[in-house]
Amino acid sequence: MGSTQDLAVDDRRVGRIVLAITILITLVAPVMASTAPDFALRSVAGTNHRLSEHRGEVVALIFWASWCGECRRELERFEKLRVTYAPAGLVVLSVSLDEEPARAATIAQAAGIDYPVLLDAGKKVSRTYEADSLPLIFLIDRNGVIRARHDALEEREERGFLVQLRDLIDE
Repeated sequence: MGSTQDLAVDDRRVGRIVLAITILITLVAPVMASTAPDFALRSVAGTNHRLSEHRGEVVALIFWASWCGECRRELERFEKLRVTYAPAGLVVLSVSLDEEPARAATIAQAAGIDYPVLLDAGKKVSRTYEADSLPLIFLIDRNGVIRARHDALEEREERGFLVQLRDLIDE
C-alpha cells in the first residue's frame, strides 16, 4: 500500500493532467466546432472562388505568402495530397497574402501547384481566419465545419494530420 504522501503526489499528477486536458479542450473546441466563414476571392488565374461552393467536399485551406520560408514546402506537400485524394473528395485552396499577384503566381508556378491560388491582398479573409502565422492550414469537413487548424506541419506531425484528413474523407 502507498503512503498518504504517495497518494497526495498521485492526486497532484492527476490534477495536472485534468487541468492540461481542460486547457487543451478549451483551446481546440471553438476551432473544431465552428462553421468556416464563407468568402469569395479572385485567383491568380482571374477566376472567382467561393468557399461555400465546395460544400460536400473536404477542403484544405492554406494561408501563405511569398516571403514565408516554410510556405513553399507546404504548397508542394498539398499538391501531392491533392493528386492523391482529389478523387475521394479533397479540394485544396490556397490564400496568398501577397500584395502583388505576380509574386504569388510566380511562387505557385515554381512550386508546381495545380490548385487555386486566391488573392487576399487586403487581408480581409486572413483576418477573419486569424491567420497571424504562416503557413496556416485549416481542414474543413463536407458540411463546412472547421475540424482542424495547423501551423506548418513538421515531419513528426504529418502522420497525425494524414489520419485527420483520411477520417474526414471517409465520413
